[in-house]
Amino acid sequence: RRGRGLVLPALTLLTALAAVVTALATSSRGASPGARAAVLAALRCHGRSCQGALPGASACARDARTESSVADATYTVRLRWSPSCRAVWSQVAVRGAVAREVSVRSEEDTLSAAYSAADTAGDASPMLAVSSPRGVEACAVVRGRVACTGLDDAGAGRVL
Repeated sequence: RRGRGLVLPALTLLTALAAVVTALATSSRGASPGARAAVLAALRCHGRSCQGALPGASACARDARTESSVADATYTVRLRWSPSCRAVWSQVAVRGAVAREVSVRSEEDTLSAAYSAADTAGDASPMLAVSSPRGVEACAVVRGRVACTGLDDAGAGRVL
């Protein structure tokens, strides 16, 4: 009689699992094998495979932390680092609908993204693969002003 109490929850769990597997299989049928592989690679990137991917399209944002930041009344620029992905990116929060360009730089590598004032969701540069956030600079151009921050900057950052 004790075994019967476990049958119903086990069947419910198996049914739910089968529904999830079916939904995933059905939703990915329309995508080409190459597109599915690219999506999965971006979700699970590490190091060089993260290079150029947007952090919001990957799991890298989950463990990311802000290593350095600079702010004024109209924006905040952050240098973000994901230890599990071994990647950095620049993130900007703006107050109001304004055009902005976000970039991240390490030695000769620079990656950037530009967002129009109408794009209120875009806030990050592509990811740059690095072994450490040291020596990396995160920048944003907002309302014609350049603001940069990084771990090697004196103080909190600089505005040009």
